[in-house]
Amino acid sequence: MRGPAGIINHNSALALLFVCFVTLGCGTDSLEDGLKKKPDAGSTEEDAGPKASCVGVASASRQLFGQYDNQCAFLTDCAESGKCYCGKGCTKDKTQCSAALCATVDSDCWCGDECDDQTDKIQCPQYVCKDKQISGCEKQAGCKYLGQEMESKCKCTTMPDTAPPCYCGDACSADKTLCVPAKCVGKNPNKCIIVPGETYTTPYCALCGLLGTQPKCFFVISP
Repeated sequence: MRGPAGIINHNSALALLFVCFVTLGCGTDSLEDGLKKKPDAGSTEEDAGPKASCVGVASASRQLFGQYDNQCAFLTDCAESGKCYCGKGCTKDKTQCSAALCATVDSDCWCGDECDDQTDKIQCPQYVCKDKQISGCEKQAGCKYLGQEMESKCKCTTMPDTAPPCYCGDACSADKTLCVPAKCVGKNPNKCIIVPGETYTTPYCALCGLLGTQPKCFFVISP
């Protein structure tokens, strides 16, 4: 039997293999590899629009797969780790780097006619200086581009078949994902206790990546 459209069901191996080759252009890996080890929807991104970090799914399937995007939320900060900008002079249309990346970056620049003779001072672009009345060479809040690659986690990521762990207790920090109350019954509320994630028994995202800067689920498996 097949699960919901676009979701892989292990009970339809032969039908899947045929559909995969005909409509999605899967590679020559074994069916089991395609389902568990190297999930790959197989079709390419449309020519227009933002670039995807994973081999894309057809646009018609995005709405279906979108309900699993929350499982890829760990990629939310990826844009802040790659080709981004540091500095108080950056405009809102610039992707700001994380504070940690900018901590050691000198993004200041300088404006003024006398800056031409001071080679140790980086001159600001004209749009920063044009409306300022400056005598000499004065420092301004600049905007420095960091053209680095994103963190390795931001590449196309094969997801485990178990849910992530959650935590119980008032001692847990804000960055921890708290468990639902039912999972914390009987546990010491004054400590931070890890509750391991369980193997999924319902459809889950098996391949997380980015569409532009947005975390997206690119492949879904139905256990």
